[in-house]
Amino acid sequence: MGKKRSTRKLRVNFRQNRQARRRSDDWTRQYRADEDRLADSASSESVRAKGELSRKRTIIVDEDDQPRVDEALWQPGTVTKVHGLICYVNAENGRPWECTVRRVLRTLLIQGRAPVTVGDRVWFSDQTKASDGRPVGVVERVEPRTTSLSRRDRRKREQTIVANADQLLAVVSFAQPKLRPHLVDRYIVAALKGGLDPILCFNKVDLLAADAVTADDDQRQSGLSVRDVIPVFRALGYCCLVTSAVAGTGLDDLRAALKDHMTVIAGQSGVGKSTLINALQPGLNLPTRTVSRESEKGRHTTSLAELLPLDFGGYVVDTPGIRAFDLWSVEPGELEAYFVEFIPYVQKCRFHDCMHRNEEDCAVIAAVERGEISARRYYSYLKMFEEV
Repeated sequence: MGKKRSTRKLRVNFRQNRQARRRSDDWTRQYRADEDRLADSASSESVRAKGELSRKRTIIVDEDDQPRVDEALWQPGTVTKVHGLICYVNAENGRPWECTVRRVLRTLLIQGRAPVTVGDRVWFSDQTKASDGRPVGVVERVEPRTTSLSRRDRRKREQTIVANADQLLAVVSFAQPKLRPHLVDRYIVAALKGGLDPILCFNKVDLLAADAVTADDDQRQSGLSVRDVIPVFRALGYCCLVTSAVAGTGLDDLRAALKDHMTVIAGQSGVGKSTLINALQPGLNLPTRTVSRESEKGRHTTSLAELLPLDFGGYVVDTPGIRAFDLWSVEPGELEAYFVEFIPYVQKCRFHDCMHRNEEDCAVIAAVERGEISARRYYSYLKMFEEV
């Protein structure tokens, strides 16, 4: 953060006036009332600027198009939580600050759903003198993100869940709610797209019983049971953990996987994310709730993503439960790169732009037919291809 930055000028929009401008004169009514008065009023008419030039101003930015920072006056910190227009920042000395975001910065970053998210490294100015000594600040600049986990929200916009994490822990459950392998595949693709290492955590193993656990539709179609899913992911090289917060199973392995890393924990509501964090870090007392027996759907307990420190080293970002995780900014043509088992066969396809769906002499389809590629994973690819 301390390096010198080159600067340049940039034109940005003024804040838009959301109210309709009130007309100072009604020329039509004046004309109809008295043509002579119309001529007299022309001498008092004010001239307003027109066009784009009147709606912009010039600011100084660095090579990343961020407002220039006076490092002698501003402090660096990390965003730990975002609530509406307020973001909570931990300074380098550990002191928490309550910050808003400079409007010009929101203008520059308006394309995203929020200009600042959990994990962002920011510079903020001290505004305690204007707030009776409370640690209040204004975020002046956001450092470029090294990684990000994003999804598409209901308005078809990007929602960045966390920035600058180095790994994603995708938590799923064997039961209550049911295991959804296709959702796991989507987590893997989202992690790889954002530059994170995926780790798969299969929780609630204490509920696993051959006659008590049912599979979802994808599993039934491929003839796989929940016991068959984990070996497939392990064969692909993904770290798979089997845990139970109730029985204490696998907690040591999970602790070792999280140590000295910044990990975002994602999963459906009810899979036990907060329960696992409570088991690893006693004293946090994150709220938890049971799963509905009727619908087997979890109930939201975590409402905001939050960066939490771990006593044994590292950080976790506890995120709200998500029942649907729609991929963001993944093109159909690049999807094959995120299915690692496809890569050795892609170059053997007859057509260089083969999408591995119904093309002739597709090496990927042939590998599926020979059993060298999991049929379930291939069907998941086809479904994801339609989704993106």
